[in-house]
Amino acid sequence: MEFKELIEKSTIGLSDGVSKAINTMRKHKEYMLNSVRYSISNGSLEGINNKIKVLKRVSYGYNSFYNFRLRILVVSRLFVSEYKNNISFKGVLKNAKQHCIA
Repeated sequence: MEFKELIEKSTIGLSDGVSKAINTMRKHKEYMLNSVRYSISNGSLEGINNKIKVLKRVSYGYNSFYNFRLRILVVSRLFVSEYKNNISFKGVLKNAKQHCIA
């Protein structure tokens, strides 16, 4: 049987807990079918929110929102300092020059 047919059946003779669960499924039937039908998920966004909440709890507060924002970007690997960019870029140039000489 399909999901739609199962939840449309009568709940007479079932326990109260099962009847309540089936009624809840009837209410949210379209949302449940959409979650199976489409492969879109908000899981990654929930993960980012969780990281921010954990960082906020662990940090005990920052003096400025700017510092807190930078910390979030660093933890999320969305921010790379200019110093690190310059070092890696210089290293690439050195390697390129060495390969040209050889």
